[in-house]
Amino acid sequence: MIHADADLARRLEHLISGKWRDLAALAGRLWPEKHATYIDVAGGAALWIGEGGVINVAAGIGMDGPVGDDDIRRIEDFYARRGVPPMLATCPFADPTLFSVLGRRGWQVTEFENVLALEPAAYPVLEGPPPGVELRVCTTPEERELFGRTAARGFTDAGDPGVEHIEFGEIMAADLSSTLVLALVDGRPAGTGSVELFESGVAWLSADTTLPEFRGRGIQQAVQRFRVGMARDAGCALAVIESAPGSGSQRNMERLGFRVVYPHLQFARV
Repeated sequence: MIHADADLARRLEHLISGKWRDLAALAGRLWPEKHATYIDVAGGAALWIGEGGVINVAAGIGMDGPVGDDDIRRIEDFYARRGVPPMLATCPFADPTLFSVLGRRGWQVTEFENVLALEPAAYPVLEGPPPGVELRVCTTPEERELFGRTAARGFTDAGDPGVEHIEFGEIMAADLSSTLVLALVDGRPAGTGSVELFESGVAWLSADTTLPEFRGRGIQQAVQRFRVGMARDAGCALAVIESAPGSGSQRNMERLGFRVVYPHLQFARV
């Protein structure tokens, strides 16, 4: 039984801030000219991967105890020096002092996202993908690059992806700690999903996209089932994924047995 409590939230939020540190190093190798970096703040990390980075945000703040004005000022200064508004993602289980300081300093909630979890060991036998859909684990640099391009297009939902999404696709392709799963229809890229298996027993699912012309064919659920199976086979205690509240993606996750354990709140200084 999954208990949505402070211990679970602390465990997952620490994984995110730890991942931020790894991504700063990876982005630094990919794009030295962008000067990717991070700072440790109040138990979490504030990440910068370059101008326009979609994950230039602080995470994990306040999960280990009280937060003061000086902590939040460090985050504000970190992003101000790089010419962007500061952003911070947190959850209701953070220390209450975090929310007091953010309110006092003029931060406001700008976005919500749900964190969902499932116990892979309790998951039933997995069915294969729908007819005509092939799921492929990306094992070559070329396949990983194709995954990145497909995900970038999927994230934009329509039209050509912007630079920020192209670069996010590139960093996903270069992150060898994640297994990338590409869905193909008649040999054409149709959807994506990644999974990272942490030593702590958590499988983190992300990068879920389906290209617009292939939607309604069960591709996203097939990719989700496949990755849950990978988590189960690896002996993971939890599979975790994030989604916009009430979205079609969340409904797909809930059909598979995922349930919301807590929301993510994104704050910005206004």
